[in-house]
Amino acid sequence: MYLVVGCTAGLGVAMAERMIEHGSFIIAVGRRRDRLEAFLEKHGSDKVAISQFDITDIDGIKPWAER
Repeated sequence: MYLVVGCTAGLGVAMAERMIEHGSFIIAVGRRRDRLEAFLEKHGSDKVAISQFDITDIDGIKPWAER
């Protein structure tokens, strides 16, 4: 199981998709709920879980991680 940030665009999506291709389960994190949901729909809940969060919110990291 891997936590991948930035899964709503660019390198984050590419890296997560490559990891899924190789059998990894991904917890996809990103700011855009609609894109996270599309990623989940594309790959399925047996391969992906999603969590909406902006990692630049330094003060919110601890509460988010504790959830």
